[in-house]
Amino acid sequence: MMLFKMKKLVEMTLITLLVAGTSFVQAADLEIVEWEKSRFNELDTNKNGGLDNVELRGTTRDWMTKSGISEKNQIKQTNNKFRQYDANKDNKVSIEEFVTVLRANNAATKAEKAAKTKQTSMQQAKRDPNSLLQIGGIAPNYLGTDKDGNKVYLDELKGKIVIASFWISWCKQCKDGLGILDNLQNKVGKDLLKVVAIAHRNESKRSFKKYKKQLSSMNLTLTHDKKGSIGRKYGVDKAPHLFIIGKDGKIIFMDSNYNQTPVTGIIEALKKELST
Repeated sequence: MMLFKMKKLVEMTLITLLVAGTSFVQAADLEIVEWEKSRFNELDTNKNGGLDNVELRGTTRDWMTKSGISEKNQIKQTNNKFRQYDANKDNKVSIEEFVTVLRANNAATKAEKAAKTKQTSMQQAKRDPNSLLQIGGIAPNYLGTDKDGNKVYLDELKGKIVIASFWISWCKQCKDGLGILDNLQNKVGKDLLKVVAIAHRNESKRSFKKYKKQLSSMNLTLTHDKKGSIGRKYGVDKAPHLFIIGKDGKIIFMDSNYNQTPVTGIIEALKKELST
């Protein structure tokens, strides 16, 4: 029995040495570039040529703290990360181990980004051709059903300027924008301008009903894109997203990246279209 245990111990020792030897052979072939050395030296505050658990936390501490992760969970996650880096299981991460895992993680991140980009491209390719809207292009016809149950179609509004604004109730920019659009609706008049405020598909039916009551005093036409079909045709994947459609049904203005409602741009587009 004793002989068997000794034999097993020798086998395990040999395996450990072989694994360690393989790691060191791989490490010897590893060409470490300057920025990788600088990053390692920056973390190696003890200047002993290896990283311990506490030093390795320097790679994650800032973003973990900003994300509100507790000290206990930070330590737990760091310990898991340390085991990932410590291939030799000697409780110290060498520069070779550090660089090997760092490169593997970077490669995985790049692959993930590439996969997401490919998926996005495929989704865009499957979109309705009308989703790639441009100034001067024909706007999709259907804008939803209003509070009275009437379907709103652009071809029934020819001769009027139509503003189609996609919004979400928890978006402050969206709600501020609706107030401005209501003011414009009142000043220009319903005979010349129709503002259709379309609740984005991320807006729940219950929430839409609640805000529809709150917005009932406004002269806006409220619709809900609960299945996302209207947004898909307009190429909308977030709110706020605004389109101004001219009297002939063509898009004359659109914006989705504003930090605050582009009032000047909207007014200029309306003035120009009203003068034709």
